[in-house]
Amino acid sequence: MTAANLTSTVTRRHGHTVKEHVLTAPLVHPELAGTAGTTTTGPRTIDVFAREYVPDGGEDLPALLFLQGGPGHGALRPTAPTREIGGWLGEALKNYRVILIDQRGTGRSTPVDAATPEALGATAHEQADYLTHLRADAIVADAELLREALGEKPWSLLGQSFGGFCITAYLSRHPEGVSEAFFTGGLPGFAADPHTRIDDIYRATYAKTAVRDERFHAQFPGTAQLIRDICRHLDTHEEFLADGSRLSSRRFRLTGMNLGRTGGFDTLNYLLEEPFHTVGGEKRLRTPFLLGVADQVRFADAPLYAVLHESIYGMDRATGWAASRIGNQLPGFTDAIPDAATDPVHLFGEHIRPWLFAEDPALQPWQEVAQLLAAKDDWTPLYDADTLAATADNGIRSAAAVYLDDIFVPFELSMETASGIGGLRPHVTNRWEHNGLGVDGAALFRTLRELALDH
Repeated sequence: MTAANLTSTVTRRHGHTVKEHVLTAPLVHPELAGTAGTTTTGPRTIDVFAREYVPDGGEDLPALLFLQGGPGHGALRPTAPTREIGGWLGEALKNYRVILIDQRGTGRSTPVDAATPEALGATAHEQADYLTHLRADAIVADAELLREALGEKPWSLLGQSFGGFCITAYLSRHPEGVSEAFFTGGLPGFAADPHTRIDDIYRATYAKTAVRDERFHAQFPGTAQLIRDICRHLDTHEEFLADGSRLSSRRFRLTGMNLGRTGGFDTLNYLLEEPFHTVGGEKRLRTPFLLGVADQVRFADAPLYAVLHESIYGMDRATGWAASRIGNQLPGFTDAIPDAATDPVHLFGEHIRPWLFAEDPALQPWQEVAQLLAAKDDWTPLYDADTLAATADNGIRSAAAVYLDDIFVPFELSMETASGIGGLRPHVTNRWEHNGLGVDGAALFRTLRELALDH
């Protein structure tokens, strides 16, 4: 199938019909022209890729668009027969055709490569300008363009984490394109006020991370001192990762991302098993430990996650490295390890700090770009409170999984936002952490769908 701006191919895979769609879209959609500041990139186009799964006999089923978490990650690539797996995809295919879209800049959608920022523009300012057009509003505009090109009726949306932020922007900008909306850990800290300060969001995420960190140490006695010992060692000895970069104590602390995932406590505890050995009378970190850390703190495969992270919150002011500013004001979250043994040393969660762009080789080419984005003070708010409040009035059913202990998307802020989306039914649980959709996706998706239909 070929249209003016859409090419599609059809194959069989995993017992289903699989359609691969490639859409040509403008880098700057006309409806968004001028909304991200001065545009220097010109009338460029990008490819937007989406993979559609159609169950046998399901050609007339309604469509469900999946929006991946991130930012900066392509859609999932299924590797098992979707009829047999217990995840959300197999469950969704009972009632929908499922479309997995690579958000612009990721996967096969004109991806941004960590090694080549010059592909975006000749200067850091041009590269930063390009990246301003990869936010949720542009992702939503791509999705609407795809829906129209495919001739789809208003479709259902499922969003994990940042994917839920995209859904919130979708409901704000194009409610006419949506019939149902399902959020999993993805209600942004927005409430009815588009000027909610990013500082408040980070204070909340740090508070949640501290609680989870303390619970981890209570469950695995001795790990608090072990983490302090590792940090002290890294401050006084040179230890290197496989990419040749020196591992600092602050970069090691990014392994705290595990604190917010179901199963993450065990993952972190296994990482900390026997990290040291003695070589020639000198204490060193073991190679398996360093390899494990490297796998958890690298950004080579998703540079946009680091470069764009603070911009996803939809503020109309400079973020000013909020994660770093706020964290360095809080006990246990300063970059430096405190001297007093009684002072806590917390691991970091989803907290991108400016030194990361000097320490991670994959992010070093993006240092100036990241600084420009952190200083940008004319961001356009992504959400519209009045339109969100009218969600149910627009005939849209919606439900959201909200996790009580979520360190990435704090519960309290999520519930404020939930109250501002008309008709949304929250499913509050501490059965899962932030990655609940990946752990027990079939049950979770089924629950959300039942809530939305029973409204």
